[in-house]
Amino acid sequence: MTKIVRRAALSVLAVGAALAGFTPIAAAQDRVTIGVLTALSGPLAAPGRFQMNGINLAVEDANAQGGVEIGGRRYQVEIKVYDTRGNPAEGASAMQRLTTVDRVPVVIGELSSGVAAAVAPIAADNEVPFILTVPTGPNLTKANNRWLFRVNAHNDQLSQALADFISRQGWQPLAYIAWNNDAGRGGVQSMSRLLPQGWRIGYTGFFNVGEVDFSAHVTNIRNAGARAVMLFMDEEPGSLAIAQIKAAGLDVQLIGTLAMGSDRFLRRLDAQRLNGMVQYNAFPPNAAVPRIQGFSQRYRAKFNEEAHGFAAQSYDGLMVALAALRAAGSATDARRVREALTRIDHEGVTGRLRFDAEGQASPPVYVTQWCADGRRRILYPADVVADCGAG
Repeated sequence: MTKIVRRAALSVLAVGAALAGFTPIAAAQDRVTIGVLTALSGPLAAPGRFQMNGINLAVEDANAQGGVEIGGRRYQVEIKVYDTRGNPAEGASAMQRLTTVDRVPVVIGELSSGVAAAVAPIAADNEVPFILTVPTGPNLTKANNRWLFRVNAHNDQLSQALADFISRQGWQPLAYIAWNNDAGRGGVQSMSRLLPQGWRIGYTGFFNVGEVDFSAHVTNIRNAGARAVMLFMDEEPGSLAIAQIKAAGLDVQLIGTLAMGSDRFLRRLDAQRLNGMVQYNAFPPNAAVPRIQGFSQRYRAKFNEEAHGFAAQSYDGLMVALAALRAAGSATDARRVREALTRIDHEGVTGRLRFDAEGQASPPVYVTQWCADGRRRILYPADVVADCGAG
C-alpha cells in the first residue's frame, strides 16, 4: 500500500504540474478530486499509459475551460491515482482507500476485468460510483451492481461486430489463441456464441501471461486446417504470435483485437506481416468524423503519437464523471452522482454514451484492416467504410 500511495502522490503531483499554466486563478478555486485506478507498473503498464494519457488530457481540457461548474460554483479538476499493478488484491485495497480515506465522489479507470471484478463490490459497499473505461468482461455489468458503469463496449458487443463481419467472409475453420484469463476466455466464448450456428472451430489454445513461445499453437492450427486465426491478447504477445505464424509460413487470415490496430503495434512488426489483418476497433483515429478528428489532433499534439482507443475511452470516462457531477449539483455526494449517471446522455469522442439498466453503454464498434503501406482502412459498419488511411 505504501508503494501504491507514493506512486499515486507522484502521479497527482505530475498532473498538477502539467496543469499549472492553464488557469492562473486555479489556486483560488475550489477543487474536486476524481479517483483513478489503473496499472502504472507490471504487465499491464503499457495499456495503463494509454489510459492515463486519455485521463490526463481530459483533466487538462476541463481545466483549460475554467474547470467544472457544480452547484453554481466552479471547481478545478484533480485526480487521485492508485497503481493496481493489474493485481486484484492491490486494486481492492486502493478502492477501499479511495472511498473511505480519500472520500472521492466517483472513481474511474481500471484495465483488467479480473481487477474490476474484485474492486466493483467495494465501490458498491461504500456507495461510490465506479466508471470502467477499458475492461471488457461482459459479466461485470451483469452482476446487479447499481454502482458500476462502463463507457466502453464489452466482449459481446465487440465480438458481435467482428462476428457479423467474419460470417460474411466465410472464414472457417476458425482457430483461436487466447490469454488464459477472463478477457481471453470470455472473448473466445463470446465469438463462438455469436458466429452462425455450426460455424467450424478448428482449434482453441490458451496461454499464460508471460509466455513467448507459440510454436505448439502454430502446429495445431496448421494441423486443424484453419483458414483464419483470432488472437485474443494485447500487443506484446500479439506481435510475437504473428511473427511466429508468419515465420512458419502458415497461410491464415489474421484477426486481432483493439490493441493490434495502432501505429504502436505497427512499430513492433512491419507492414508486410500485418498486411490484410483485421481487428475490431473502438476508435479508428483517422476516421473522417469530427469528434474523432478533434480528439486525435489534440492527442497527437500532446503526446506526439497516434491516438489510442484506450485513451479515447478513458477521456470519455473522465468527461462522463464530470457531466454527472454537474448534473448532481454536488462535488461530494456520491449517491447523487450515481443517480445522475443513470440519466447521462453524453456525446463523447467515442460516440454517444448512455447507460442501460445494467450500467452498460453501447458505443460504436468498427472493424479495420491493415493495408500494405502500413495504413488502415475501415471495413465495418457499412456507413463509415473507407479506404487506406481512414482507419
